[in-house]
Amino acid sequence: MLKKAIMIFIVSLICNPMLAAKPIFVDTRLLLLAHPLFSDFDCTTGRFKNTSSEFVAGGQKGVEDLQDEIQKLTQWLLNSPKILQEKLRGIALPDRIATERAFLAEKRDIEQRISIMQMRAYMARLVPGRPGVTPDSSIFPQINQLASDIRAVLKKLKEKHSTQVVIDVAELLPVIEYAPTPTVLTQNLHSKLWKGDKEVADKDISSWFEEADLYWARRLGMDADIIPLGATDTRLEAIKLMEEQTKGLKK
Repeated sequence: MLKKAIMIFIVSLICNPMLAAKPIFVDTRLLLLAHPLFSDFDCTTGRFKNTSSEFVAGGQKGVEDLQDEIQKLTQWLLNSPKILQEKLRGIALPDRIATERAFLAEKRDIEQRISIMQMRAYMARLVPGRPGVTPDSSIFPQINQLASDIRAVLKKLKEKHSTQVVIDVAELLPVIEYAPTPTVLTQNLHSKLWKGDKEVADKDISSWFEEADLYWARRLGMDADIIPLGATDTRLEAIKLMEEQTKGLKK
């Protein structure tokens, strides 16, 4: 019966490529670091710079100055046909196409700036008594963008490697410097726990679990092959895909 069960299992793996494919593993911390939005995160305010979530400096006056700037740019857009005519005056016909393209690119940039500034001005008024401060919910669009790009990268990896299993090693390999093995790990407390030894204090076993959880990270380091067998390391590949995914967001 056992041999028959093993044969059935092997045949099922051969017939089902999804089951036969090796799992892959990534580190989501590296994907976050590779995303352009991550470099714009301000740890002091908990907001993303150069986005609608960014605080408006200067309180009420800062909000008013921002509104004035929006009005100036909006007026520029209204006058853009006349501005373009002035730019094209005296320019030879063969050179006009390049001038028009440069002007349209400038116009699109200003339209995008106005959109972001309008959202900032709106968000900067939502916290009662604190003009210029945006609410915590203002970072949702950036969080959603990060999550969406990470999902897109994982989807590409699964398709390329023909697998449905992706392991995140962020929890398995925390960022921590090398350190010698703590004394608590040499005391074999887990053996006493299994034997039901009542002399093992809760604080001692808690300390043992905490140190045991960090043991391999301290021994191997961040560049370790944390899953040496049974899975494919796609950490570097994932970073390259993230760079491709977000190349339009780079400044």
